[in-house]
Amino acid sequence: MADFLSEPLGDIKYSGEFDYEGLYLAIYNWLKNKRYEVQEVYKHKMTPAGAEIELTFKGSKEITEFVKYSIDTEIKGWNITEHETVKEGKKQKLNKGRLVINIKMTLQLDWQKEFESSPFRKRLYKLLTGTILKKKAILDWGGNLVAEAYQLHTAIKKSLKMETAYSAW
Repeated sequence: MADFLSEPLGDIKYSGEFDYEGLYLAIYNWLKNKRYEVQEVYKHKMTPAGAEIELTFKGSKEITEFVKYSIDTEIKGWNITEHETVKEGKKQKLNKGRLVINIKMTLQLDWQKEFESSPFRKRLYKLLTGTILKKKAILDWGGNLVAEAYQLHTAIKKSLKMETAYSAW
């Protein structure tokens, strides 16, 4: 059936120095630690001003036979250059450029499409999601998904060492 909840969380916009490898590992490891199955898509293009990148992580996790979470993270970068910096007496390779990171969360009910086999099952699905399971879907499953998405949001900000790298989640 259709997605029950599908919302973008909001963009993280960043310009300055960052550790691209650290950012990549922060997102990938966070998804793996939360037991998400991860798929990646990477695009890279060189321009005179620097590299342009697009990196997408598609994470999905089966909660039950009826419920599935998806968190998609898309990173777009422009004017990315690499340079060496000395921090605490050690040389580090860092990147400099502009990033926009978008996180989208999706709560899928009946992701195995068990309720699509007959008109009776479709009506039963509407009854379940419209009345009986509506509160559980919104408060429990939806609330947990929102909390996990905000935790990823915070982990990304911490990786970029942003001043707003905190969250109530």
